[in-house]
Amino acid sequence: MAPPCNQSPNSTPTPRPRSWLGPLILILGLLPTVATAWQALTVDDAVAGGRPRSARQKILAKIPRDPSVLINVTYRDMPSSPDILNLGKRSTKALERCLSDNVDANVRSLCAVVLQALGDRRALPTLHAALEDWEVDVRWQVVRALGAIPDPSSVEPLLKLFARKDEESHVRSAILHALGSISDQRVVRMLRGLLRKKADENVEDFRPQAFDALWHNRHLMGRPTLIGDTLNALRSDNDSLVQSATLAAAELRSPRLVTALIPLMEHPWAEVRNKAVYALGRIGDKKATKALLARLPKVRESRMLNNIAFALERLDKQAFYTSIKQVIEHKQAIIRLNAAFVLGDVKHPEGLPMLQAALDDASDFVRTSAIVAVGKLGTNAAQTKAAIAALEPFVSHPNLSVRQEAIYAIHALTQGGRVDLIHDELYSKVDRRKHRAIIERAALALGEAGDPRVHDYLVNCLLRRSCTVRTVGPYLRKQGRPGAKGRVLLAWARRNTGLSELVAQLKPPGTLPVASSALREDWAYPRSEVTFASLRILGSAGNSSVTSLLERRANTRYTWARIEGRVALARLGKADASTRLLAEMDTLPAAWFPRFARALSRVQEPAVQSQLDPGLEKKQSDKDVHVALAAAAIRLSWDPDKAVFRFLDALASPSSHERDLAEHYLSRNKDQKVTWLLRRALAREGRIHTRDRLRALLDERG
Repeated sequence: MAPPCNQSPNSTPTPRPRSWLGPLILILGLLPTVATAWQALTVDDAVAGGRPRSARQKILAKIPRDPSVLINVTYRDMPSSPDILNLGKRSTKALERCLSDNVDANVRSLCAVVLQALGDRRALPTLHAALEDWEVDVRWQVVRALGAIPDPSSVEPLLKLFARKDEESHVRSAILHALGSISDQRVVRMLRGLLRKKADENVEDFRPQAFDALWHNRHLMGRPTLIGDTLNALRSDNDSLVQSATLAAAELRSPRLVTALIPLMEHPWAEVRNKAVYALGRIGDKKATKALLARLPKVRESRMLNNIAFALERLDKQAFYTSIKQVIEHKQAIIRLNAAFVLGDVKHPEGLPMLQAALDDASDFVRTSAIVAVGKLGTNAAQTKAAIAALEPFVSHPNLSVRQEAIYAIHALTQGGRVDLIHDELYSKVDRRKHRAIIERAALALGEAGDPRVHDYLVNCLLRRSCTVRTVGPYLRKQGRPGAKGRVLLAWARRNTGLSELVAQLKPPGTLPVASSALREDWAYPRSEVTFASLRILGSAGNSSVTSLLERRANTRYTWARIEGRVALARLGKADASTRLLAEMDTLPAAWFPRFARALSRVQEPAVQSQLDPGLEKKQSDKDVHVALAAAAIRLSWDPDKAVFRFLDALASPSSHERDLAEHYLSRNKDQKVTWLLRRALAREGRIHTRDRLRALLDERG
């Protein structure tokens, strides 16, 4: 297979917040196709099978020990990027020579891409020199690599390249992106100067990219200066710049920005209009109340209505309910429908009288929206009783949509206390051939309540892939019968690898021999999903009888089969497996650390966690932030109390790259305890930029 083609750049990408983690997800673009993964053999497997090595395999084997091996390689013989990344940072020297001395521009581009994924700081001098490459695509990839390995030494070379008038637009845009990842006052000065430039129709406008880069260095700026730059961006004539500034305004929450945000409620871009209203709500300055109230009756989109409602809820609750009454009585049914939806979403009892009136609406759609909204309003016993009384007449409504929503609303108001109503009126009574979706929804609701009457239905729903493991898995873990567990194992053996985690948790009889056989069956395909799934199941359900099999797989040259094998061995009590896992962190590509953290987060055995924890705690202090924060992310998944302070330090780091990386891991850990710890940290945090980051993370968590 030929190496993957390089991605074509966008000419003028629209800035997006938190789009600075490209290095972390780069591997998604480098992974081979499923077919390639199944066809590729490890070098040692190929030789053991008596098959001669291909030219690529020979080159691949030389990369760790011969830095010059890629100098004269052609694009056709170049090993694929996943194969090179499997070598980890042992391939850095050869890739550097490739970037410096190979005459094929496509090969040099590919080497720059792999260096970006590796994140090895030793390559910085070579990357700096390659900024002078004659080929534009090579320069573009090199700039992206420097952005993934932020270092002050890159500032001057990048500024010099940006200053060239003959440089391509997409390369200059990438330079600003890269500079934004380097926390340096020289960068801040340059970006602020670029931001203050007037737009010129004959010169490309880089102000949106400059603002986005500046925003990632906001911790280096005084608060008044940052607010002033955001205010100017809100008033600019560049729509992309305005959009980025509205997002910044929502985080800054400064009353100084209100006068610039109010006119944006009339902006031609829906995204800008909505972000402006959202920012006004977050700022909470009552100066915006009059403008929001004036806008409310004119709204023509549900999202805008919702945003205005939440903004007014914060600013003037009474004024909001006075105005929304006009909207819910509008002549257009679609507007009445959305008004009912909004009243449910704000979840305050003041909306109940208006929703009760909407229950008599001539439109069944409006009525249904009102029913769903009423189901969200039970904040105390009296309100719950009144809401249920308003909904009960609709339990036998001839319109099935109205009827089912009334039943689910009552079920929600009683905190899951009307299982009988769901079973008798929906699951048992509705025609299954005509209304499969309604039956499935009822079965899932009954399953969530632990009702044994839907056991067989849910098993069948899961195995035909109509229901997900996320919705049915908890039920089967508590209520699953032996026969059902066996069927899940059989489906997994038929390559439904989405059931892997559930099989590992259920551990039905026969799991061990089936998973062992599946691993042997796919032995020649160490990168297949079956291999990974088998290793995870054996790590969870295995015993000493599979240790030798796991040892063999854990010694492959393919990184993820090796890591998954060592995780399984560690879970089964193999002492040296923990040491070998920690050693993997020394050479692992930077872009692969999030996946490594997920793999070790699956370790649930307290004894194994205790064995790994001291080494991970030490790694938290590693000078490479990818190593440090991956170690902290693993510990955060095991015991949030132990690791959260490392993330708080990262959110306050002088490096924007470290701050963004910390956000990446925190946003992907959905543990409610982590949410509680972040809330507690926000209450105690005195550093203003760190408070902003914590608040944004908590907003995202709902």
